[in-house]
Amino acid sequence: MKPLIAVINTIMNEIGKIILRDIEKRNKDPRKANEKLLLKLLNKNKDTEYGKKYDFANIKSFEEYKEKVPLSDYDTYQPYIERMIKNKETNLITAYKVIQYAETSGSVGVQKKIPITTKSMRIYEKYSYGRTLAMANKYYKKVYHKHVPSEKGLSLLETETTVLEDGTPRGSVSGAVASKFRIFFKLFLTSPDEVCFPIEGMNMNYMKARFALEEPDLAWFLSSFMTSFVDMLNYIKKNWEMICDDIENGDFNPDVCDEKARPIMLKHVKKNPKRANELREIFKQGFDTPIIPRIWPKFSWVCAIGTGGFSSYTEKFKKYAGEEVAIDYFVYAASEGMFAACFNMNDPRYIPLTDSCFFEFLPADADDADNNTLTLDQLEEGKEYEVIITNQCGFYRYKIKDVIKVIGFQNKCPLIAFSYRKGQLVNACGEKTTEEHLNETVRRLGKALNVDINDFALYVDNETNKPRYVILIEPDTPLDIDKDGRYSELFENILCDVNLEYNFASKVRHDVGKPLVLIQQQETHALWREYKLMKGSSTNQVKPVRVLDVPIKQKFFLSLVEEGQEVPNWDVYSKKK
Repeated sequence: MKPLIAVINTIMNEIGKIILRDIEKRNKDPRKANEKLLLKLLNKNKDTEYGKKYDFANIKSFEEYKEKVPLSDYDTYQPYIERMIKNKETNLITAYKVIQYAETSGSVGVQKKIPITTKSMRIYEKYSYGRTLAMANKYYKKVYHKHVPSEKGLSLLETETTVLEDGTPRGSVSGAVASKFRIFFKLFLTSPDEVCFPIEGMNMNYMKARFALEEPDLAWFLSSFMTSFVDMLNYIKKNWEMICDDIENGDFNPDVCDEKARPIMLKHVKKNPKRANELREIFKQGFDTPIIPRIWPKFSWVCAIGTGGFSSYTEKFKKYAGEEVAIDYFVYAASEGMFAACFNMNDPRYIPLTDSCFFEFLPADADDADNNTLTLDQLEEGKEYEVIITNQCGFYRYKIKDVIKVIGFQNKCPLIAFSYRKGQLVNACGEKTTEEHLNETVRRLGKALNVDINDFALYVDNETNKPRYVILIEPDTPLDIDKDGRYSELFENILCDVNLEYNFASKVRHDVGKPLVLIQQQETHALWREYKLMKGSSTNQVKPVRVLDVPIKQKFFLSLVEEGQEVPNWDVYSKKK
């Protein structure tokens, strides 16, 4: 089997190298490459209902496109999508065949159904495994003068789909892409098919961990978000004795596999006392030093989104894996499209994919009605911009509510990093505190308190004389509650240093009240992810909670603060809001 893996890896690596060279070639003139895609999309969709409405047939340049076609949001397309699903109508917003609907996570507003077409799916397939394998090989040749090992890996991508009333599949895009490679799963993945495409009656954290632990030569991890790995490794840390017993006995604990699933899964295991004892000895040494290299000596690289709101999970993962782990920060994407991808291992900067979407940008502080959009060649380093896309799913000049920051250039193409979601910008009195500000503030707060802060969430409390931030932090280890206000003072001072607008509002105008820091129970955010999964969300879409902006989040997180703290009366605030 290993020779076959090596052959397929060689082929995929060559494909990946071609993809990386193509990215570099197109980035020499990104405006030209991107406008070529725009005109192709307009021509293809000129006879759709939307295309006729805005005269796509007579648009010959970006300037004409900007003049004729208005900016849009999801509400623009919802009536069309409802007709597509309920009445099976076609050629409304896209001429391409719709093969699936992706349901968004609803991080800003309600859940949306995004049509996925044959063309947009090819982009996801193109920039998945081949690209990351080529990057990993390039990195290991440079650092270790060898190829990455041709061994099995662990995928935590969710692949489950359901069907809409018109018979079209519904599910996450990343899961659909994974399904395209299903034929290779037995070769490449530690998990059996019933775990990759889950059957009912199983604890999935257990199953993925169990089969991965039994493979001593495991070499890589793949998932949408870094949170998935941390959750699984935390599970191993708590339950390794049970898992080792099951590996030794070739069985499954009743708590993780019900009577219906058990006979199906028993076909995939056998007694393995040797591996069980190896693992016991490793786990008995503790988790204070990186444990992944001890469990899997050939472990080579990991591919997952680990920037922005996921940064704290990347740091936690490094504690399990070691600082030398090679990380592919994967892609900057959403259900609406794959916008950008990383080009080098351990480099969290993203390169816009000019063959995926047509990009427009507005300065982050521009008015909502501003139509003076910029193209890729007009962006400036160090500045933030709102992203507007025209994709291959039928969305035109679509405001995705993301703000990015330009942090460099490759050739003439900007390198970008995600800054924040427009709907998750926090304001106590108009000072605009972004997720980037908060991430850095919490990182410094944890350092000052000598703890790792796994995650955090906050809201603006308007029930005091002056509006103030209430921030809930989840420490990695137990932390005394803030009886004397020291944590709150630290948080305020750090945020003033990080966000000059907040500093002005707090120290000069005195418009903001003293913040309140509350200590969250450990694993609160992991419990939230489990709750969302129980409610039907996809693991590929459950993102970190930052702002407690709806009642369900408010009640959930405020009910899980450590005892002995005075929690503001959220019900009053919620009703007032």
